[in-house]
Amino acid sequence: MRAKKQKFNPQIKSDANVRYPVYFVILSLGTLLLFMIFMPYLADYYLLQPDINIFEYYNQHALDQYYDFEALLINLFMFAVLCFTGHTGVAMFAAALPVMVLAYVSSIKYAARNELFRFDDLKLTEAAEMAVHYLDFKFTVKQLSAIAMVLSLCIAGGILDRLRKRYPVECLRKIWQKPITARLRVLAGVACLGVMVCYAYQYIESKNTILEIDSGDVFGMGNDRYVLYNFLKNDKYAAITADNVSDSYRYIADNIQTSSGRANDSQHPDIIVIMNESWWNTDNVRAADIFSSDPMRIYKELSQKCSTGYLSTNIFGGGTISSEAEFLTGINTKHLTSDIGIYSELAERKVPSIVDYFHALDYKATFIHPYYGEYYDRDKIYSIMDFDKVIFDDDMDYTDIYTKYISDESLVKQIIKEYEESGDSSSFIFAVSIANHIRRLGYKTESVNDYDYPISVTLDKSSFRPEYYDDFVNYINGIYLANEAFSQIVSYFEKQDRPVVIAMYGDHCPSFSSEIMEAIGISGTDYEALKRQYSVPVIMWSNFNDEKVEFTGENINYLPQMLLEYAGLPETEMTRILNCERSVFKADTRRFIQDGDGGLIENYSDKQNEAARHFKVLDYDILYGNSAYREKVWLP
Repeated sequence: MRAKKQKFNPQIKSDANVRYPVYFVILSLGTLLLFMIFMPYLADYYLLQPDINIFEYYNQHALDQYYDFEALLINLFMFAVLCFTGHTGVAMFAAALPVMVLAYVSSIKYAARNELFRFDDLKLTEAAEMAVHYLDFKFTVKQLSAIAMVLSLCIAGGILDRLRKRYPVECLRKIWQKPITARLRVLAGVACLGVMVCYAYQYIESKNTILEIDSGDVFGMGNDRYVLYNFLKNDKYAAITADNVSDSYRYIADNIQTSSGRANDSQHPDIIVIMNESWWNTDNVRAADIFSSDPMRIYKELSQKCSTGYLSTNIFGGGTISSEAEFLTGINTKHLTSDIGIYSELAERKVPSIVDYFHALDYKATFIHPYYGEYYDRDKIYSIMDFDKVIFDDDMDYTDIYTKYISDESLVKQIIKEYEESGDSSSFIFAVSIANHIRRLGYKTESVNDYDYPISVTLDKSSFRPEYYDDFVNYINGIYLANEAFSQIVSYFEKQDRPVVIAMYGDHCPSFSSEIMEAIGISGTDYEALKRQYSVPVIMWSNFNDEKVEFTGENINYLPQMLLEYAGLPETEMTRILNCERSVFKADTRRFIQDGDGGLIENYSDKQNEAARHFKVLDYDILYGNSAYREKVWLP
């Protein structure tokens, strides 16, 4: 009689079956350990794509405290999910996904703007439509290797989970199946999340003190890696005290630079300033003979009677509000974590600005921007700044279109109209153009097909995506038309008797694609390449002052001081601060720093380190503080 086949009883195992679970546990812990160690490095490896493998990259940066911070946050979140779900693979994937998405989004933004994705970017919901056009699901071999390693670790964790359930270790299974364990797991998960939030807040607050100056590598990518850390940074957490603020204002008082301007005892001149979208000097292009005529020809002709040159900007390819705010407030946005970091504060509270200055001198202040007022919350910002009149596209009397947006010529006509209607009042008019904005920004008009461009461009079109080539041609002609518009406004005011000063400056280099940048010779991260990418033209003219101002790469936030000095208008505490800053740092940007004589600084001297700390404290107080000093800083 055949013996009855015995059913498999999981409680009865051979020695081999008992050993297998131990191996699985070891493999699971090993996979988990690899994930815990490498996850933050894999995100930055994806972003930077260095010429070494991930293990070499880890060895080079293993002692980096910022990676320790990121690793702890990622692992706390992973353990919280593990407690809630009981699945290692699920927990690993849940922790890896947001970090790799941040790395992906940051790689897209860095390609377009040389800046990582920041938390402040989430506030710009109206820019989402434009951001979609930048999405590119092409991946390099380095990026694919980083993605593959993350997925492999998550998949391995999931497989080992299943094997461990099939061959459970008896003592662990009994503990895990106790009724109270489920509640303990939930509590442990909540505790992990609580510790994660508290640790992140404490660490960011302690590291974000503006009293600490990094005097090491001051140009190049530097601390722009650390995808997670930079996303979480917040400008408002700065460990400064009222004594720090008092010391910094005292430093300025002890180091005041004598103004070289002459006081204007006659009627205060009208002041007109145009910040021109994507206005950039095409002389930076290194490719020869690609334009049918020189886009900067009119600008060079105007230099015979105008002050011309270039300024240094903190932004590249986007973030217009940054250069806009730098002129109005005098604040150097280098000190903020994001190119739009100043935007949210300006929309929430009144920040001292040059508008206060002109109001104190009985000027009428007008702001003009031929686009939607809701974009960047400009309708709120310029109302809070107390401009007497704010004009957006629907308020414009002149609305001719350059390919998609209202042209610079129409903007100039609107400025002249506002000037003519000002009567006997002195006017301050600040205008921000839109004509040469990248055409992926939504507007109520569609792009004009077959626009009659005055300048043709000769590049091998087959080497670029059609939209990138079309954008390049559009940008180049927009730059030419901006110069033409400035010529028109100068021609008008040459016939006027009232004294006037007119200035125009660019916000940033256009957002050329990386392929276009390579083709025209402006790509790279060396000092000379960065100067080409982070410089913008400036031009200034008046009908009463024949002196020329030399613009040789000063920061955009120094421009208001230089303009008021040229116009012969009274000083303010802010212009003294800016004059003092210029004497120490001619250019002080995110990508490079020059000393007062224009020499490149790679490491701060003790004197420069002290000055940089004071300048940061003052900018922080003006933007976020509540000291008695800040309220009067722009008053003449």
